[in-house]
Amino acid sequence: MKNKTKLMIWVIIAVLAVLVLGLLCYNIFAYETRKVQNPVATLEVENYGNIKIELYPEYAPNTVANFINLINKGFYNGKTFYGKDVNAIFATQNSDGSLAEPTKSLVDSSVQAGTEQDTKYQINGEFVANHFNENTLKHEKGVVSMLRQEYSSFLGLTEQGYNSASCHFQIMLDSNRNLNGVYTAFGKVVEGLDVVEKIFAIEEKPAEVKEGEEAPAQDETSIKQLATPAVIKNASVETFGTEYPMPEIHEAFDYNAFLQNYFTQNASAE
Repeated sequence: MKNKTKLMIWVIIAVLAVLVLGLLCYNIFAYETRKVQNPVATLEVENYGNIKIELYPEYAPNTVANFINLINKGFYNGKTFYGKDVNAIFATQNSDGSLAEPTKSLVDSSVQAGTEQDTKYQINGEFVANHFNENTLKHEKGVVSMLRQEYSSFLGLTEQGYNSASCHFQIMLDSNRNLNGVYTAFGKVVEGLDVVEKIFAIEEKPAEVKEGEEAPAQDETSIKQLATPAVIKNASVETFGTEYPMPEIHEAFDYNAFLQNYFTQNASAE
């Protein structure tokens, strides 16, 4: 009788051990194979509606981290879609028409806002031409990509131009193969493309022409200012429980200071 009791106890222990081990293996398998849902940003555009953008960290992880951080810090609230070209609409300007520029205090908690240390920052471009081969996202309708400066036409400042993005972005209304591999595409509109089209349809602001001068020639690459910029009333992002790190940043390249220094050095050499 005692032997039977001991046997039953060992059978129960063995069954429990198998169940515990099975549950542990299942949880490990579920964790390793779980599908992480991409974050979704929502831009509430005053008088137009909402634009929802699925963000793609698999293509541009640091750009997505920067975008999420700026949204969470309220940076985009009150900013505007201010212009367009033949393919896209552009953000981000302040309500007074000046370009918005993020500063280090939005990323580094040790930097106090408004101090001398709170200077402008930029991020590296995540695209093939900048040695980031993971980003194969094409610039097609609905795709969102970062705007940056193009300094390469002057003294070959290619690297500075490639790494000059900060917060400004565009939403494509048509495909543009010329941007593939040289601009950071990092998301796509999944809801509210009709809102993007309504903003794109806003009348252009007439070009300012001084008396006696002709209006500047316009081509497909010309940025046309919107007569009435569309205001981003509120921006938010759903990360579905995933935490994204602070972005890697660097000091913003001061193009105007570079030019001043360049011409000063050349003038003194003559």
